[in-house]
Amino acid sequence: MSRDYAEVESTDSVADAAKKMKKRGATEALVVSSGSPVGMVTERDILYKVVAAGSSPTAVRIQDIMSSPVETVGETATVGEAIAKMSKLGIRRLGVTSQGKVVGMVTQKAMVSGNVQQNVPLPELAPPGVLACPYCGAVTKNRDELSVHIDHAHMGGVGLLQGDVTKW
Repeated sequence: MSRDYAEVESTDSVADAAKKMKKRGATEALVVSSGSPVGMVTERDILYKVVAAGSSPTAVRIQDIMSSPVETVGETATVGEAIAKMSKLGIRRLGVTSQGKVVGMVTQKAMVSGNVQQNVPLPELAPPGVLACPYCGAVTKNRDELSVHIDHAHMGGVGLLQGDVTKW
């Protein structure tokens, strides 16, 4: 998880929030109101919901484009549990909580690229000799069976993992 994320107020303008995100080098920001987390905003939210829409970043407020509520996992959650929750909810970021407070952020990109600040032991993801689904833990016999399982159980059976490029 990363503890280096931006925090913005729900009443901030999109322009001000973007400046805070840039200063932190963050692609997302936790949105707070009266000190409590109420949502999340990303670079993509700013780009698609404000810039592409032709709206003024100084006039639009973060509360108008943020995603809410903040979806979270506990700090003891495994990478597999975080991936499964993101997949189920169709999101790319989760807040990480400790004792009911957000203490960090985990992103799908960081988990896939290995760009995480805490080391994750590989056995959590795939014990030696076992091909387990990272989303639900189902054990498969080989890579092909795992690809078919993920495609059908978690991607709606669209054929992407079997090389059906017409679905891209």
